[in-house]
Amino acid sequence: MRFLASLALLATPVLLAAQGVAPGARPLAAFASERMAVTPVQFWRSDSTGWSLSADGGQLRAQLDSAIAREFRSRGMATRWAFAGDVVRSARRNPTLRADPTALGAGAWRRTLPEVGDAVPALVADNLRTVTALGDTRFALIPVELRGHGDEAVLRLVITDTRARTVVWAADLIAAGREEAAAGLAARLADLVVDP
Repeated sequence: MRFLASLALLATPVLLAAQGVAPGARPLAAFASERMAVTPVQFWRSDSTGWSLSADGGQLRAQLDSAIAREFRSRGMATRWAFAGDVVRSARRNPTLRADPTALGAGAWRRTLPEVGDAVPALVADNLRTVTALGDTRFALIPVELRGHGDEAVLRLVITDTRARTVVWAADLIAAGREEAAAGLAARLADLVVDP
């Protein structure tokens, strides 16, 4: 109960600028000791011609999934968190559960950033419950959409409590530069949770 109460401090969605968060600020540090499933990036969208001409959305999403796993593992988060590749492999080993972590039905969150306490849409909640049950994980971090916007990459993130079926945190994370977008976003996300 104390953990959930502490999430009240995270109740305001934030837009994190490309320069990152303040040194030492770890607004998601409470999740470092929780079991977390990080799903694959769900969607890709480009707002600028440069991005759409220079990159394949599927490839960029896969690069970001790998970069997130690599960054968190390098910071000692390999034991309690399951990353996109782990989640997909687990789902494939259990096909009778009909869980597809790459297609959770989170499209509504592309349009509107959810608020803390919002109910998770029924389709997303059902899919997440199946996916997280495979690893006995209560929380899910969903990289909803990677968007190329000018010279920036924007990643919409939502954390849900799969038992309570509610949103516990949501934000748009920004990193500059196309070439290093995946590594930059992964590092900025990890900075919110754990020290480098």
